[in-house]
Amino acid sequence: MFCRAVSPFPYTTPLPNVMFDYLLGSSVDVNNQSPAVRSVPNTVGAVVRERRRMADSTTTDRRVRRTRELLRQALLALIQEKGYDKITVQDLLDRADIGRSTFYAHYRDKDDLLRAGFEDIRAALAAELAAAERPTGAKVDFLQPLLVVFRHVEAHRRFWASMSRNGGADLVARILRDCVSDLLQAHLRSRFPEATSDDAHLEAAMRFLTGACMSLLIWWLDDEELTYSAEEIHAIFRRLATQGARRFLTAS
Repeated sequence: MFCRAVSPFPYTTPLPNVMFDYLLGSSVDVNNQSPAVRSVPNTVGAVVRERRRMADSTTTDRRVRRTRELLRQALLALIQEKGYDKITVQDLLDRADIGRSTFYAHYRDKDDLLRAGFEDIRAALAAELAAAERPTGAKVDFLQPLLVVFRHVEAHRRFWASMSRNGGADLVARILRDCVSDLLQAHLRSRFPEATSDDAHLEAAMRFLTGACMSLLIWWLDDEELTYSAEEIHAIFRRLATQGARRFLTAS
């Protein structure tokens, strides 16, 4: 009866394939001394390591996105249920089913979470504004690109209204104001390049228009009896603001 020999080094790491390739491809007799072998960099190993690094990065990014999405969903649901002011970090942790350390690895507090949720909105609005002002042969009407703001608020009116009525109104107003201000500044600089040399002049117009836009938006959100569409409330904004702002910005 034959017994299979057991290696005295059962945990020895197998030889790399490149060594077996060398031995199998050699034409010399196995008893002869092998010629010197020049060390070749293990490029295959480097490629594998890079692929693993990229896979790990992709997995981490996916986990980060999932965690942030869970927290955003938890925040929106809790706003509807109890109002923003009454929400605690512990409420968010319980609803999203994540640990406290995980939360603070992404956000400082619930306000930071709320602001982060609007970064995507800010980017989307900026993209829409840029597309509206991209040269197409036709001149874009003054303040027309701001329609994207009114349409966004209309599409998310339930959320904005809930925020403004159930706590968080001041924070909502600041976030909206920042978005409107940024968009207006880009629009005015594009529309009136000759006015950009006078920063105070441009700043005055931007603040005036931002205030007017915000007042109409908040009025529109707070009054449930108002049935204006986004296009209608935007048209009111343009009729009220266009003449004075344009005259001011084109004055020498």
